[in-house]
Amino acid sequence: MVKLVEIDEAEYDSDSQYTTDSESEHDIHDDYVDSDFEDDYMDESLLERLAALKDIVPVEQRHALSKVASRVGYWGDFGMRLVGKLAWVFTTSAFLVVLPLAIETDREKMMMQWESEQNGAQGQAPPPGMAPNMAPGVVGPAPGIV
Repeated sequence: MVKLVEIDEAEYDSDSQYTTDSESEHDIHDDYVDSDFEDDYMDESLLERLAALKDIVPVEQRHALSKVASRVGYWGDFGMRLVGKLAWVFTTSAFLVVLPLAIETDREKMMMQWESEQNGAQGQAPPPGMAPNMAPGVVGPAPGIV
C-alpha cells in the first residue's frame, strides 16, 4: 500500500529532482534542438525525404497518386501544345493579312501626299472631278447648281 504525505510549499526545495510541467517542456525542447537529430535533418536531401515517403504511403494510394500526376502532366502538355499551335496560326494569319494591308495604306498616303505636293509646286488647279477642299474620289457639286 502507498502512503501519501502532504508537503508544504515552504519545505519544497527548488533544486529538487522533481520539476514542474513548464520546466520539463522547456528542457525537452532544448534537448531536442541540441541533439544530433537537427544535423541529420539538415543533411537529408529532398530526394531522400521523398524516398522515405515510399515506406509510409500504401501501394494503392501511390498508384492512385501516380495516375493523377500522369493525367495532369498529359493534359498540361496537351494544353500547352494546343496554345502554341493556336498562337502560331493567329500570328502568321495576322502577318499575311494585316501586314500587306498596312503597307498598301502607307503607300496610298505617300502617293496622295506626293500628288498634293506636285499640284502645289506647279500652282495647278486640282484634277478634274475633285473640288479644292475635298478628298480624292469625292465628286463635287454639278456645274451650274448652287
